[in-house]
Amino acid sequence: MNLITEIRHVVRYWWIFILLGCALILLGLAVMNHPLATFAGLSVVFETVFIVNGLLEITFAIGNYRTVHGWGWHLAGGILDLLIGALLIVNPVITAVALPYFVGFWLLFRSIAIIGRTFDLPVIWPERAWMGLLGVAGAIFSFMILWNPSLGVFTLVVWTAFAFISIGLFYIFFGLHLKKFGGRATKH
Repeated sequence: MNLITEIRHVVRYWWIFILLGCALILLGLAVMNHPLATFAGLSVVFETVFIVNGLLEITFAIGNYRTVHGWGWHLAGGILDLLIGALLIVNPVITAVALPYFVGFWLLFRSIAIIGRTFDLPVIWPERAWMGLLGVAGAIFSFMILWNPSLGVFTLVVWTAFAFISIGLFYIFFGLHLKKFGGRATKH
């Protein structure tokens, strides 16, 4: 069973992706508006993002375990996000040293997942192209963070904000399409 078949079943909790997308866009805009925020303050934001994203992914996975093939990947990703968030909270030294790497890899893996999901979506070509471009943009921004994390907080802030906004836009499109195709399945 592929993703197209699964989406035609009623997909519960589609709104989680819209909520997560809006949160990531707002976070990206907030990060962009405060580029001189202290690194410690930025660390708290990322700790919160890891934990909230983990909880939402786990909720989606558990809520759709009967209808979404591969729901375990969402569950595993959510658990990993929770563990990273907890590690960052418990050990501030690791956070100060490794935060650019945690954020860069997290954004990279999310962007790759977005690119993969784009090919499975039952949408028309222009929409699919835009969604894929958002995933590619997120990957490029995450590579910029990983490529030279020592450029300072400003670079991390700017590239992270762009990546959050790109990924947030994808999640909104994805959630809307889950709703649309889930609604069609209930009409048949």
